[in-house]
Amino acid sequence: MRLQLFIFIASALLIYFGIHTLLFFLLTKFFSPKTRSAQFGLGLVLLLLALSFITAFIWTQFSAHKFLQGFYYGTAIWLGTMVNLLLIFGAGLLVFIILHGFFPGIERKTFGLFLLGLVVLYTSYGLYHAGRLKTQFLSIPIKNAPGEWKGKKIAQVSDVHLGLMNGESLSRKIAALINQQKVDFVFITGDLFDGAGDDLAKSIEPLARIDAPIYYITGNHETYLGIDKAISAIEKTKIRLLRDEIVDLDGIQLIGIDYPQRGWKKDIKPVLERMDPTKPAILLYHEPAQIETAKDYHIFLQLSGHTHNGQMWPMKIFTSLVYKGFDYGLHQMGDFAVYTSSGAGTWGPPMRIGSTAEVVIITIQ
Repeated sequence: MRLQLFIFIASALLIYFGIHTLLFFLLTKFFSPKTRSAQFGLGLVLLLLALSFITAFIWTQFSAHKFLQGFYYGTAIWLGTMVNLLLIFGAGLLVFIILHGFFPGIERKTFGLFLLGLVVLYTSYGLYHAGRLKTQFLSIPIKNAPGEWKGKKIAQVSDVHLGLMNGESLSRKIAALINQQKVDFVFITGDLFDGAGDDLAKSIEPLARIDAPIYYITGNHETYLGIDKAISAIEKTKIRLLRDEIVDLDGIQLIGIDYPQRGWKKDIKPVLERMDPTKPAILLYHEPAQIETAKDYHIFLQLSGHTHNGQMWPMKIFTSLVYKGFDYGLHQMGDFAVYTSSGAGTWGPPMRIGSTAEVVIITIQ
């Protein structure tokens, strides 16, 4: 397990610093610093920016000082900007080479400034779009649902990531959207909290005041934070944490399964084997995984999150490949349905490009 963690960290750092090295190459290709000191200065700036996010990330594990919040936010913006620079300048270099063949008069530096303007606009859009929270409406049939469940509404909230980046203001926005819909139950499908941050109890106060029973399962970020801290934050609220538990909600079984600790694998079968096979069941599991197992045990609806629907392009490509197309949206397969939410918050860069934050309102047919 330690070896796996070491390999993961080493690989991530290699990619991270490799991207900064590639950025140095692309920027010098367009802007051609003429002196060694100018080249050294550009390299030093990129190195300091690379180290800044690592420093902020490590620092957040030990403190939540106000200054640190601003510093972490700034470095997280750089993380997203770095990706956007790589995409736009990488594609821009290919476009420039093609155009230069037809129009030799195009100046490389002028084209580079144009690309820089595109990065600013693209990044600004990502920052703005991350703050937009839409309400996603679904209508899902549950076979043999008790009569009193017909027309009932469920709100699914996922991946809020309350902590240093997202706080009470996001909770208020989510709570307002849900209260407008007059739902019967709220299901929080993991990553309610981030891996760092203080005053988490205050951050969730608006959610705890929603006019409906609230059930919550852990995600991977609760394992980074520490399950005890998550429990401490909700212990004085009506939010109920389900840890491999089954509860009866007016004739429908609600199954809430913990996310495994880092480096562990989890088989959900032992929990599902405790179900009453005569009653319909809804499964809350943070990751859109073990779907075939859920189908085999005749779960009617699985609610998941985790993927953020990629959050920033081109991550959508990878989430779709990893989760075999179940990384976002509703997938209906006979009597079984799975919905993977794009989540309400962000992790890492406070940006969304190609993905929209959401609260999901499900009406049971």
